[in-house]
This record gives sequence, structure tokens and C-alpha cells, in this order.
Amino acid sequence: MTTSSHSDAPRGMEFLYSANRLNVATSRAKCLCIMVACPRLFEVECRTPRQMVLANAFCRYLELALLL
Repeated sequence: MTTSSHSDAPRGMEFLYSANRLNVATSRAKCLCIMVACPRLFEVECRTPRQMVLANAFCRYLELALLL
């Protein structure tokens, strides 16, 4: 993830937390996917239901990764 927080993302929160974007990034991995991100990306301030959906999926990704 190439930004420090969702408010700093040049293309906005919709692009940063896009499930399609994460899917493309992880599906191209040959054997291992390592996500490097600032912890502040998981401290999201949502203003719309759509943003809640995006942030929830993104945070779920982290939650599942921690189970491994």
C-alpha cells in the first residue's frame, strides 16, 4: 500500500480499499503474498455505507492474515 492513510490516497478511499485491487494484487502472486501497509490504513473513518463495506473487507483481509 503506497500511502500512509486513506485521507492521503491520491485516488481516494474507493480506489485504495477496492476489493478488485486487492484481488488482482494477490492473485498475481506465484506462491506468497506479503502486504506491507501503515497501521493507520486500518483506522478508517467512514462517512457512507459504501465506505463501510470497503473498509470492512480490507480489515477482514488483515484479520484473516493474522490467523495464519
